[in-house]
Amino acid sequence: MIHKIKISIPEPCHENWLEMTPTEKGKFCSNCQKNVIDFTKASDREILLEYNKNEHLCGRFRASQLYRTLILPKEKKSIWMIATASVIAFLGLGNQTAKAQGKPRIEQTDNKQLKEKVKEKSKKELLTYKGTLYDSQNYPLEGVNIKVKRTKVETKTNFDGEFTITAKKGAVLIFQSPGLITVEFKLGDEYKIKVQMKNEFITGDVVIVKTEDY
Repeated sequence: MIHKIKISIPEPCHENWLEMTPTEKGKFCSNCQKNVIDFTKASDREILLEYNKNEHLCGRFRASQLYRTLILPKEKKSIWMIATASVIAFLGLGNQTAKAQGKPRIEQTDNKQLKEKVKEKSKKELLTYKGTLYDSQNYPLEGVNIKVKRTKVETKTNFDGEFTITAKKGAVLIFQSPGLITVEFKLGDEYKIKVQMKNEFITGDVVIVKTEDY
């Protein structure tokens, strides 16, 4: 049985997953005449077991599942080891709680006038950025959520994939949408930006490299 393998899909399939015929383990592609197994929710163990049954796999994966080493997880620990670890963790938590209760309370006082100056300065540093968001085939992406990292500032792209957002130079924009890989983009001197997001799910013939046998 294979202990470690690396999987990749060098040539992703561009057939529409939603239009394929549902099967027990995934879907059937009428164009390629192949059964495509849906591994998007599978564990490393399940992927390895399926590979042991059939080395010529065509599957659908999350991008994060590819181009890494898959390893069979270790067997579960015995109930006595779990119970012992739980007791130790509980005793440790009790000691931490006691230490926390014994700490002196420290209060900080802010200078109101200085605080107002900092707020006024930060407002002046805010800049307006405009951009367009595209998918991997350079089509505009509509309704994608865009957020300024570590703030509550956010917006969405319009029908043409366009957006406008206010942030400081050097801030990081986070682009998130179901089915697409999350992208982080650092703002610089360019006020008009273009960003591309890639599909999170990849379908195609699997190429497997064995790294260790047992």
